Amino acid sequence: MKKRVCFITLGQSPRPELISEVLEHIREPIDYTEIGALDGLAEDEIEPPRSPRDTPLVTRLTGGEQVVVSSDFIHRRLDIVIAQVDRLGHDLLVLLASGIFRKFETVTPLIHGQLAVDEWIASFILGTAQLGIVFPLRKQASDPVTLHDYGILIQNYQTVAYSGEANRIDETALLLKDVDFILMHSVGYTKEMAQQLARESHKPVVTARRVIAGAFHLRLMEMGSTAHHGFAQASELDLVKRLPRPEEPLTGREQEVLSLVLEGRSNKEIAKQLGISHRTVEIHRSRAMAKYNATTAMQLIRRAMIENPG
Repeated sequence: MKKRVCFITLGQSPRPELISEVLEHIREPIDYTEIGALDGLAEDEIEPPRSPRDTPLVTRLTGGEQVVVSSDFIHRRLDIVIAQVDRLGHDLLVLLASGIFRKFETVTPLIHGQLAVDEWIASFILGTAQLGIVFPLRKQASDPVTLHDYGILIQNYQTVAYSGEANRIDETALLLKDVDFILMHSVGYTKEMAQQLARESHKPVVTARRVIAGAFHLRLMEMGSTAHHGFAQASELDLVKRLPRPEEPLTGREQEVLSLVLEGRSNKEIAKQLGISHRTVEIHRSRAMAKYNATTAMQLIRRAMIENPG
């Protein structure tokens, strides 16, 4: 049976370019609807930030134009629309947004976009990995609205450092020359923007949209929606197929574990996902890495990008 999903965005629906980019990573057919936090509002009813403490958020209206909105106002609107769709019998709600840090109490399971990205970052920076994070610079309500003014952070398991800002992709790439991986931390960033940054930086790049799509895919698997397809179909979504051939073929379970490792999942999360023990995950992970003569997931990600950068 198809799962009924409701996508919630910060602006006005429909958002076909955003939804289609998320759904291209989902192989299981679903029935979905969309709702935006600003649906039904005229432009003069949308509140801009009114104080320095009111974080500005950038989103889109139905006509495609961008608008800066008060975060306090968006939170109030999200309370309304989430309560509304929570009563409609969906199997899953997906908040397709970054920059929303408060939690929402729902009866229906909810994938919270910002929390999914936070969890991905926390899993990724284990060990010695250096993560570059690109985000839109905050603007005042009176400033032009753009996603092309970039702030850059560099984070590892110990520190977060501000690396600078830029307004061109090539400048951004220079500021990220020493990182292992780059996250474009806004749902407004598209895969085309990520591909451009990857070409300029020669680093693997992922968007917030892709991270949320990964969390969405895993939740569908947990709900049993894709279980009957087995791992062969799930593997189409990961980096394992892009790796050069290992010295010795992986077993099915090793491939399954390695796929989730390369998605940034912790051993604990993998154990829960696959229904096996934490120790069993460690064994399969170690054997898979040994077959590639690798010691870290970052080494494998770099190899995947070199082998098949498209």
